[in-house]
Amino acid sequence: MSEDVKRMADLLKSGATMLSDVCPVCGTPLFKVKGEVFCAKCNKPVVYQKAMSPQATLSPGYLLESVEMTIVGKISDANEVLKVEKDPEKLSLYSNLVFGWLSMLEKLRGLKESFKE
Repeated sequence: MSEDVKRMADLLKSGATMLSDVCPVCGTPLFKVKGEVFCAKCNKPVVYQKAMSPQATLSPGYLLESVEMTIVGKISDANEVLKVEKDPEKLSLYSNLVFGWLSMLEKLRGLKESFKE
């Protein structure tokens, strides 16, 4: 049994309610414990944007963290391509992409810091 399934089973045993909604990030069922909704797999709280909206949204801090991880992954992917690419045009294209992602990463980290204050 996977660790995620064990965690979900333990939540149910402890009285948590499994909701029909799923996590917008990983797609696993959401749980409600003591009035708070969260994802057992991501282990993060999930808040609803509006009471009328069936789609859940993540906290800004978690969303920024998720975007940061995506950008870092893209930079890593581009780095692997840059290591073997010989075509100057493609090298220029990937270099510009990496520069853009690094710029976004810098702004994102500044934004994350402003949420901590």
